[in-house]
Amino acid sequence: MRESNFAFPAQNKACVCITSQLYDRRALDTSSALPLFNSLTHLTYLTSTSPRIREIMTMDGGLERLVRILRDFCMSPPPPQSPAAFYGLLPPNYRPPRPPPQLNPPQGQFDKHAAYRFSLAFQCVVNIGVRGS
Repeated sequence: MRESNFAFPAQNKACVCITSQLYDRRALDTSSALPLFNSLTHLTYLTSTSPRIREIMTMDGGLERLVRILRDFCMSPPPPQSPAAFYGLLPPNYRPPRPPPQLNPPQGQFDKHAAYRFSLAFQCVVNIGVRGS
């Protein structure tokens, strides 16, 4: 996976994010939850309105990255995450232990933010598949 902390001085941001006017493939490679959440939210809008973005995503590997996000969640839904981890308030070298893979975890035993990211990624894939490129 690519390095996730790109400097983006044009928008005064510490990492690259997709906005409603700008698509950048690097934004999907981030390992941080909040920038990925923001990028997927804007990407849902872009894939529903722009045939050019849908075509670019099929060419540059963006579609494969979305499918990988879906597969990772289905194979092992992450456990509930503290808000401090979601908003990046933990030390940079902190990595929570990964639980063993478990299909269909009990109700309330998975991260709701990760489920919402799954939903956004799935919506993008459906937009690309249904509306075409």
